[in-house]
Amino acid sequence: MTLTSFSPSFIIYLQKSLGDGLMRNFIIDTDTASDDAVALIMALREKDVNIRAITVVAGNVPLNLAVKNALISVEMAGTYAPPVFRGVSGPLLKKLFTSEFVHGDDGMGNMNLRDPLLKEEAEHAVDALIRIVSESENKEIELITLGPLTNVALASLKAPDVMRKLKRIVIMGGAGLGSGNITPVAEFNIFVDAEAAQIVVNSGIPLYFIGWDVSMGTTFINREDIDYLRNSGSDSAKFCVRCNESLKDFNYRRLGKTGFDLPDPATVAAAFYEDITDNFEAYCYVDYKSESGYGQLVIDYLKILNKKPNALFCKKLDGEKFKERLFKLII
Repeated sequence: MTLTSFSPSFIIYLQKSLGDGLMRNFIIDTDTASDDAVALIMALREKDVNIRAITVVAGNVPLNLAVKNALISVEMAGTYAPPVFRGVSGPLLKKLFTSEFVHGDDGMGNMNLRDPLLKEEAEHAVDALIRIVSESENKEIELITLGPLTNVALASLKAPDVMRKLKRIVIMGGAGLGSGNITPVAEFNIFVDAEAAQIVVNSGIPLYFIGWDVSMGTTFINREDIDYLRNSGSDSAKFCVRCNESLKDFNYRRLGKTGFDLPDPATVAAAFYEDITDNFEAYCYVDYKSESGYGQLVIDYLKILNKKPNALFCKKLDGEKFKERLFKLII
């Protein structure tokens, strides 16, 4: 029997298992809609990392849809299938605010996708997070969050010492140094559960924030990029464009621009590829008390408060290198 007799998924699993021990390990927490789907496909096709698990939280869409979309994204990646765990169905203290008006009724550009063949695990995502981190070596695992921070906040409250074994949390959250996208000051993920976000800020775990502003510069997927992906002959590339059709329409109505932003793939890229990032340290906190400022990730960029930095922030990505690496993975 030759190696080619085995499925591609098994071959990749075998290659990762027989690696040199330098493989980076990640867990991804997601509220899976269209840009999350692209991020998951991207991550599962990056040969130099191992995605240990995918945990799902309500955010862009209600939890049932987010779980379905995560499983479909794993199938579309066509590599290996990390376990997928269902998490929390709403914020800690308020009603869930979703974004079907951005991503479509199904979160995937109204594609009306079939039910996935893969199944979710029985264990709750919060318990799975704690178990996987507790079983790992200290600082072995990095956590990437692509949605509201409810799962992570609860895990940090339930098992703070365990969660501090994480090497860091890479967070798609906040507006960076730009405008908010759900209020004038707040970005969606932090706005959905600001209380959870502040719990994570206070967790003592090293934090790296990638704001929404990072995806609106040279990383923005424009008309030329869309044509390139559509004409690539790749089913997965076409899927990544099609599932963002509602987002593209929303951006045209809001900004008059043709294309779509990909904050979640930008976050994955920042986590994976240090050489394409421009970062700074600063003190930050989340406004969860005021009505007009609720959900703002306040970044003391000018050090006005004279407090020790408690997080790393991505100021920008090299757009050309980001697209080069993203396109290579999803085509």
